[in-house]
Amino acid sequence: MKQIYLLLAALFLLASLASAQQEPLNNFIEKHKRDKGFTFVYLSKDLLEVVAESKVEMKDWHKLHNVVKNIGSLRVLASGDNADAPALYNEALKLVPTDEMDVLLTVRDGQDRVYVWSKDDGQAVTDLILLVGTTDDFVLVCFAGQLELGNVSELARMFNSEAVEQLAQATEAVSIEFGISPNPSRGTITLNYADADDSPAMLTLVDPNGRLVASQKLAPTTTQQLQFPELPAGLYWVQLRTEKGKIGVKQIQIVH
Repeated sequence: MKQIYLLLAALFLLASLASAQQEPLNNFIEKHKRDKGFTFVYLSKDLLEVVAESKVEMKDWHKLHNVVKNIGSLRVLASGDNADAPALYNEALKLVPTDEMDVLLTVRDGQDRVYVWSKDDGQAVTDLILLVGTTDDFVLVCFAGQLELGNVSELARMFNSEAVEQLAQATEAVSIEFGISPNPSRGTITLNYADADDSPAMLTLVDPNGRLVASQKLAPTTTQQLQFPELPAGLYWVQLRTEKGKIGVKQIQIVH
């Protein structure tokens, strides 16, 4: 039994270290995602599949699965026609944990620059960061999950500020709305979702790096209270999946 407790403690420590390594980039995204002229998109694996399979007129995002498979989460921050794009690029570049990640791709074309980094756990790629900077375009993409990589150069070509805007619009068009309160929360939340033709089925919480931290099956009721007392303080993404496979995602802050 003592060995089990030691193993759980070690796993918690490793998760905490991984989160700390990504914290500067997480803070950068949080700092700018609501700024005027910026587009922010968060996609879980489930929501990405819903977007890719939708009939929304947009960039062919199902190609993404041919390049990066088994995505746990995808966060994108972009800004186009921005005179501060080079400064944003340089600021984000300094925050990439290059001591923990390997460079997969570097492209320089005049003042246009593209970097792709990856991190693995010895068996599979677990994190991927894409950074694009031009004279007026800035894009930061953070993947998390158990990733299988294909054509990384194709990945770099898929992301620019215009494409990210299309992705944001498509995501908004297919995702569902639901309510969570209070926010911030001390670990107890009230979920509200009302649809006469569809019932809530599952709620999951992931940390800012896309790691699953909690999941709970839901009752087919419009309002229900859920408790996550053991979650450490911090920001999390709450994903609601319905019986018909619809997806909604919201951010919540846990405080103690």
